[in-house]
Amino acid sequence: MRNDKIVTAMVCAAASMLAGLTLAPSAMAAGTTITLQGADGASLAGHTFNVYQIGTYTGVVLKGNQISSLGIQGTTESNAWADDAITIANGYDKDTSDDITKVGGYDAAGSIAAIDMAKQAKQLSNIQAALNASSRKPATVTGGADLTTQDATLNITVPKEGLYYITDSAGSPIIIGTKSGAGTAMSGAPGRTLGVAVIKSKSVTTDKKVVVDRDGRQVSKQGDAADPVAVTVGDTVTHTIDVTVPNTAVKFKLADAPAGQEYLKGSLKVALSGTATDVTADTVIYDGETQHGAKALPGDATLKKENGTPADPDITVPAGGWALDATKLITTQGGKKITITYQSVVTKATAEKPSENSVSGTAIFKDGAHYTVVTNGDKVDLKSYDFTLKKVSAADVNTLVDGAEFQIQRGDKYLKLDTTTGEWSEAADQASATTFTTGDSNNDGKVDHKDNAVQKGLIAFKGLGYGTYTVTETKEPAGYASYAKPSFTVTIDDAGTAIRFAGKDQPGLTTGIDNNTVQVKNITNLTQLPQTGGVLAFAFWLACAMPLFAIGGTMAVRGARNRRDALMLTHDGDTPAV
Repeated sequence: MRNDKIVTAMVCAAASMLAGLTLAPSAMAAGTTITLQGADGASLAGHTFNVYQIGTYTGVVLKGNQISSLGIQGTTESNAWADDAITIANGYDKDTSDDITKVGGYDAAGSIAAIDMAKQAKQLSNIQAALNASSRKPATVTGGADLTTQDATLNITVPKEGLYYITDSAGSPIIIGTKSGAGTAMSGAPGRTLGVAVIKSKSVTTDKKVVVDRDGRQVSKQGDAADPVAVTVGDTVTHTIDVTVPNTAVKFKLADAPAGQEYLKGSLKVALSGTATDVTADTVIYDGETQHGAKALPGDATLKKENGTPADPDITVPAGGWALDATKLITTQGGKKITITYQSVVTKATAEKPSENSVSGTAIFKDGAHYTVVTNGDKVDLKSYDFTLKKVSAADVNTLVDGAEFQIQRGDKYLKLDTTTGEWSEAADQASATTFTTGDSNNDGKVDHKDNAVQKGLIAFKGLGYGTYTVTETKEPAGYASYAKPSFTVTIDDAGTAIRFAGKDQPGLTTGIDNNTVQVKNITNLTQLPQTGGVLAFAFWLACAMPLFAIGGTMAVRGARNRRDALMLTHDGDTPAV
């Protein structure tokens, strides 16, 4: 009878803890290896494991590769620990219906093994927390202290076949039984493999990126110093957040707080990572307008930390951002990785003060009578860059020139600037694009006493992102030649450290001064043109040839007149003088 009870306990324990996994081979004797595997092949990086022995197997009866019966026997130290943990666990709740019973005739280790782990989830949760809380916890098994790995699997060699308790620095503790000899499963759960456990992380890790177009390809960038991202103010950008649903949590929430950005309402979607399976319906989105205009994601005041403070407070919806209640996903998609996708409009960004977007994930776990809150965040920075056009006289580059007008294009699209917000957008055509004037520092379309005198001859193009831009002079300043209106290209990279200027029309009139300044000359006559050939050189020689054409024309006219006069004399019968 005693063995039958323990067998039942072990069957349930195996069925609850171990799911359809194969045991890795061991160099030790059979049954002395425990294999920990990350859920869905996830890495166990960041986890530190410690292994403790609850008890060893006795009286194992095999039927093929299944164990039909066995017993559990603890040591003096492990029984004192188990006994203390049972007392602690039973004190978590006033309700005694879920108390763990000390089975008569068995030691405390056997009483833990007698828990029906498939049906008594609350007892299991309580004893796992209590074993960790007990001051009677023995030393780890030999070779079982502070175990780490960067892989998805960790093989642990334990000294004997039996029942073990493993703590996880980034997850919930587990109780696991090894296999025994040829016995790899309990007879009551043949599809479950002993000695193998899937690690259900008591953590939440967010990985936030921004998706941008780079040379015709969509790429994901981290938005940090090692992988910067440059965008134009006014652009709509796509964000992604990858996070694994914490399958042992009781609450799971996320919030996204932007600075210099505005969430595009209605754009948020949630899908299983790497698939087209949309699970947005299993979440509740708060953006200040949804949920009847709620400005906060409500918490549960009954959930308390060990120090009595709230474990689940209300989460205020960040200004311009959103909050997401993803608790239902714990039940429907627990342990799976999800990808949250949404869009935002960049409203303000510079190289010195990037537009930030920070996500915070919160998971709440139950540990006995109390709750533990685990949070993790990630952030992307979006930078924009400036450059200054400096208009000078070709006759004297120290003379700054006001009144020259320019327009700017990105690709083949003309741009317009909202001078109030600083946001750029594509113009319908050139006529509706913004015209910039040198010296017009307040962008009111004219140069007068209201402008900053320090900005004489200058145009500051601000808030531009990755790409190649074309800047074209559309009107020369008063007193300068209309046939020499230059244009140039500006190429900006993600880091903003290699802004390149290149002359296009009349290239000799454009010079990059430094990483952020381009000098553009205006001429008053053709002699000021650089000798670069092409159209202007042809115009120069044409202009020089014009006086010669005029002289030749005059001589031709005079010659024709002389010939006419000679003919008239001949017709009159006069003999021309010799």
